[in-house]
Amino acid sequence: MNQSKNVIQERQKRLFDYITKHNSIKVSDASRMLQVSELTVRRDLAELEKKNLVQRFHGGAALNTSTADYDVVVEEKKILNEHIKNCIGKKAASLVQDGSTVFLNSGSTTLAVMKYLNSRSVRIMTNNALAPSSVWSDNVELIMTGGECRSRSKSLVGSYALNVVNSIYGNACILGVNGISSTCGTTTSVYQETSINEAMVKRCNGPVIIAADGSKVGKSYNFISIPIQDIDILITDPSADPAELEKIAGKGIKVITVDI
Repeated sequence: MNQSKNVIQERQKRLFDYITKHNSIKVSDASRMLQVSELTVRRDLAELEKKNLVQRFHGGAALNTSTADYDVVVEEKKILNEHIKNCIGKKAASLVQDGSTVFLNSGSTTLAVMKYLNSRSVRIMTNNALAPSSVWSDNVELIMTGGECRSRSKSLVGSYALNVVNSIYGNACILGVNGISSTCGTTTSVYQETSINEAMVKRCNGPVIIAADGSKVGKSYNFISIPIQDIDILITDPSADPAELEKIAGKGIKVITVDI
């Protein structure tokens, strides 16, 4: 019987999490840990190698340290370009209608969006562990995914978080990103966050909005999160590369540049 995509992804995530923690794994050990055949383990390792996450060797695989996470501590991100992120956050919040259910992912820019949603009557669904620090209004219903908390990015990930996202439909989706380009769409340095971002987009019946300061435009990282064709709006600032913005707009995306 063919295994579901979720089962395969969860198994590969467990495999990658082990390799991240222990730097390497033998096929025989992985087979016992995951209770699958060694052939299945080899296939999973081949998929992880295609994503540049691991490097296979005879009988096992090791972490690909050349593509290790560029995982900035979220408290540091909040300081960087804080005024610009507030301007972007205010604009993104203005696009949300009262009564909406809004998906918001982790990151400092989405915290800025939440801050400006306090004046609205909305429901927020987020995997941002710092969300309670930015949501204080009784008009806002805050739902957090739960799940495994990444200590540096303060993002909630894993199968529990994913199941919660997949139980709700949203009217809008506002995502912060590590990078966005006309060729790759949005990308991230954190593999575990890609499935959460993908699920938020799939469960959204309204606009998919990317909130990214100019330093993120034209940048790409290891893992594709959202394909360019699935994005409706990009909100950024005047420091973004105008040539890249023109290419992104050429893909049918509405580009909004905020005044700072």
